[in-house]
Amino acid sequence: LQSLEPSRAATKKKQRQWRRQKKAKERDRLEEEAEAAKLSDPEYRKWLQSQEELEQFQRLALERQQQAEEEAWLRREAIAQRQFRLDEAKRRVEREQEELLRAEQARELAEREAARSKLREEQREREAQAAAEFEAMMQSMDEYLNNPETEKPPKHLLRVMETHPGERACEFFSRTNCCRFGHGCTFNHTRPMLSSILLIRHFFAHSLLHDRRAEHKEYATADEDLELTERDLRNDYDEFFEDAVEELGKFGKILNLRTVRNTLEHLRGHVFVEYTHERSALRAFINLQGRYYASRRLNVEFSNLKTWRGAVCGLSLTRKCPKGNQCGYLHIFRNPHNLYNTELEFTRTPRVERTARQTPTAKTPSWDDQIERGRNWRWSESPEMELENSRDLSSQRSKTRNDLKGSPQTEPRSRSGSGRFSSCAGRESSSSRSRSSRDRRSNSYRSRSPKRHYKDRK
Repeated sequence: LQSLEPSRAATKKKQRQWRRQKKAKERDRLEEEAEAAKLSDPEYRKWLQSQEELEQFQRLALERQQQAEEEAWLRREAIAQRQFRLDEAKRRVEREQEELLRAEQARELAEREAARSKLREEQREREAQAAAEFEAMMQSMDEYLNNPETEKPPKHLLRVMETHPGERACEFFSRTNCCRFGHGCTFNHTRPMLSSILLIRHFFAHSLLHDRRAEHKEYATADEDLELTERDLRNDYDEFFEDAVEELGKFGKILNLRTVRNTLEHLRGHVFVEYTHERSALRAFINLQGRYYASRRLNVEFSNLKTWRGAVCGLSLTRKCPKGNQCGYLHIFRNPHNLYNTELEFTRTPRVERTARQTPTAKTPSWDDQIERGRNWRWSESPEMELENSRDLSSQRSKTRNDLKGSPQTEPRSRSGSGRFSSCAGRESSSSRSRSSRDRRSNSYRSRSPKRHYKDRK
């Protein structure tokens, strides 16, 4: 039974296949007969012919559309190719220009580098030459300092350095050796290579010398006296003066030591040191190079001040300068006990000749001065001349009194001619003269002071 089962299934399968094939052949035969019947119909053949013509027309239309699209694409491609060629030519021109620009820049860079190298070489040569000159100068300075038999300094020390040769000299720098524009000034600044006066810029530093109100707006209404006073400034300057004199006195005899107390930035804290001989000033200049004071490096140079009187503000000597410490001329500190502070030299005005009696010399004040000295018309607020003593004043007053006594007066006469009445008349005349003089004086006093006269009447 088990062996008969597979053969029965295969038989059934073949039977089903045969039936399917038979049905398919029958269907195909029916379709062919139907198609043959249709073809025998003239209407159907006419319809088929029309369908073929329609399909052919559609095929031709599609071909024409495809050909038009292809032609349009070819035109667009030609335009794109032409634009591409134009862009390519433009890019090529730009690349050529960029290459030319890079070549030009490279050439300029090479030229600049060559110029820089040339400048560096020249700078090295100048530095080497300056170093050689400086070495020779230092050697000649050392010989000049160590050889007391040499009276004249070397020639290179007699030169004068100029910032703008040929230009007009700066007036403020010529007078004070200080200029608010510094190295940017368009006028000529002359500096000597050797002098008996040394200028140490910003040597004395103090917070009261800094005008914070001008530098910062937040200090415009500040009161600096709440922290520091003029007494503190004086005490600090006294200590600084002792330190400076102790060190600067090692190089020679000091004639003048004057410290500037202006608050302007280009004047504040400068110290002028005048020695009796140029050799001492040169020794101090050499030894102070590279030195520090209060953690600040010293800036030492020679000064060519012509006169102290031309540099110092005259009104500052009597504390009457209207500009105060903002003045452009030097306001100097008063040295303790008036040390190293000689009289200001007398200078004559070229237009008018004046004698020493008419124009007395003004003494530079010190901390210890308590009296006011005679006023000098060149150094005061007004050109009025004061009388030298009270003798001229008293003589003028006595002359005025004599003029008043010699004026005509009416004296009362008595009716009798006896001597008693005459003596009385004399007494009356003297009393009347005294009363008239008192009335005249009282009237003049009342005319001068009407308010006091009004109070007396009250």
